[in-house]
Amino acid sequence: MSQVDAPVPVAPPGYFEDLQAHALSPGWAKKVPQMWAAPRSRFVPAVWRYAEARAALDAACAFVSPEFAERRNLIMVNPVADNIYPTCRNLVAAYQLVLPGETARSHRHAPNALRLILDAGADTCTIVNGVRIEVAPGDVVLTPSWHWHGHRNGGDTPAFWIDFLDVPLVQNLECMFFEDHPQRNEPAAGDAPDSPLRRKGTDLARMAREEGTVDLATDRLHTTGVHALGLKHGERHVQPKRIDNNLYAVVAGSVRMQIEHFGAVELTRGDVAVVPCWHEFDIEGLAPESQLVRVTDAPAFEALGFRNVSALGKGE
Repeated sequence: MSQVDAPVPVAPPGYFEDLQAHALSPGWAKKVPQMWAAPRSRFVPAVWRYAEARAALDAACAFVSPEFAERRNLIMVNPVADNIYPTCRNLVAAYQLVLPGETARSHRHAPNALRLILDAGADTCTIVNGVRIEVAPGDVVLTPSWHWHGHRNGGDTPAFWIDFLDVPLVQNLECMFFEDHPQRNEPAAGDAPDSPLRRKGTDLARMAREEGTVDLATDRLHTTGVHALGLKHGERHVQPKRIDNNLYAVVAGSVRMQIEHFGAVELTRGDVAVVPCWHEFDIEGLAPESQLVRVTDAPAFEALGFRNVSALGKGE
């Protein structure tokens, strides 16, 4: 007799109630499966527009100051039921604005972070562990776990960037720590325009144009990978189903993304798309030259020893 043909067991009266009273649950009668043949993403593909976020941030300047809010930012919340924060399972992204003359006060936290600068004038900087790091459009600035960091706009034009953090991962691991700087705004003891924490946009644009895909070697972040991606007109970047989650931000030019269960969408500078795990996708360059930055939680999976191949879902 097969397991399928076996008679359904009948428990004594009160058996399951007694189990529940002792915080026990029968593994042979789970209410919902806890393992399945292939990954299931709770999160869905989504797109955010820089133009819309920038207009909303501009409007917020009338009533949200750095003194009131630690950061004037807009979080890219994945549009699934009951979600109030993550952009995907392990990462969150947000657009941030710092006006001329403003300082975003210093703090440090367990989550790793990085910033992709979209627009910034002269004398815009981030201060990391007491070192002033000048930033410019296209730059990627890293802030590893538990590093003090604050931001300052000493120029005369608004500064906009995208923050990426692994806060959802840290929340799930329940290892969150956060601390404000005792001086509120950490003083800068020196300048480091060529800091190893800064990947200059001019360099990234050149390398993406020449090499196609560039790993920014963000091993200091441990959980988060960052890549620059260059596409010529008509060139495609095709990806199969993956177990990691990926966010793509357009730095220059324009692209068309085709995402499984979402469809086709065109993205321009500053727009962001999230592709959660186990979704095929395709990126096609629409401009003579386009550049994107990819932020992924793949290093976390690699560190834990999980293989990132779509064949796993096919039993191979």
